Amino acid sequence: MGEVILGLTISLDGFAEDPDWYVDYEYQVPIFVFTDKAPEKHPKESDKVTITFVTSGVADAILQAKAAAGEKDVNIIGSALTTPLCLKTGLVDELQVDIVPWFLRTGFRPFENLDNNDVKLERIHLIGLPAGRTHISYKII
Repeated sequence: MGEVILGLTISLDGFAEDPDWYVDYEYQVPIFVFTDKAPEKHPKESDKVTITFVTSGVADAILQAKAAAGEKDVNIIGSALTTPLCLKTGLVDELQVDIVPWFLRTGFRPFENLDNNDVKLERIHLIGLPAGRTHISYKII
């Protein structure tokens, strides 16, 4: 897998019952959380982990993260709900997808509400991983 410089993280996923767990998050970087409402109690921060809640939309969260990252990459971490929201902004350069060989009857389909004309992809990386997983990286063109 190619080298990635992790500048910031954006996550739609809400905070657990204990919002202070982010201070020990595996990515020790500034975190931008796009949400409709910031929590009443601001989570603990450290010299490496700062948390900014953005309530003005996903596009604004991406722009704030890119501004803070400067020349570094912004890594968007989220769920199947996050993916189409971010892709529709036109502010995403690359999409990484991991395919896991599990058959599920229900769940979110991240590309279900995207029109074929919304996003064009060019595969730039493909790798087979243990346990039958496949990692694919696409450049958004």
